[in-house]
Amino acid sequence: MVDVRIIDLKPLNGAGIAAFVRWTDIGSSIRRTFDRLYAPNALKPGHGHNFILYQNATRDGATLLIGVLDRAPGGSDSDVKAVHVPGGRVIVAPHRGDYASMPATYGRIHDEIKVRRLRRAPMSLEVYSDWDDDPAKVKTDLHVYLAVAI
Repeated sequence: MVDVRIIDLKPLNGAGIAAFVRWTDIGSSIRRTFDRLYAPNALKPGHGHNFILYQNATRDGATLLIGVLDRAPGGSDSDVKAVHVPGGRVIVAPHRGDYASMPATYGRIHDEIKVRRLRRAPMSLEVYSDWDDDPAKVKTDLHVYLAVAI
C-alpha cells in the first residue's frame, strides 16, 4: 500500500535547466540534462537532491525544470540557472523501486485525487533520494500540485 498524503509544500530553490521535452524523448532528455548538470563546474560544490518539475503538459510533451535542490550554478554552462520550485498544496506519495514502475504510484495518487474529489493543478514534482545500486532502495517522492479554491 502506498502512503498518499496531502501536504503544504514549501518553496524550494536550486539550480537547473528548463526546456520543453517531447514525451517520446523524455528518458534520453532527462539523462542528458542531468549529465550537463553534473559536468565539471556546472554546479557549485555542495549536496542536494535531483528533481524534475513538470509544467504545461500537452499531448506532445511538457516544460520540464530539471535540477538539483540546494545547489547554485557553477558558471561553466550558461543554461544552468538559479531556479525556484513553487510551494503549494500537493498530494504526495513515495515511490520505491525502479523508475519504470512509477506510473503505478502516479495511478495511486490519481485514484486518491478522484476519491477525495480534488482538482489537480497542471504541475507535478519528482524529488529523488540518494542513488543506490539496489533499485528496491531507491526512493522518489512524487508530488502532484492541487488546485486550491479561494
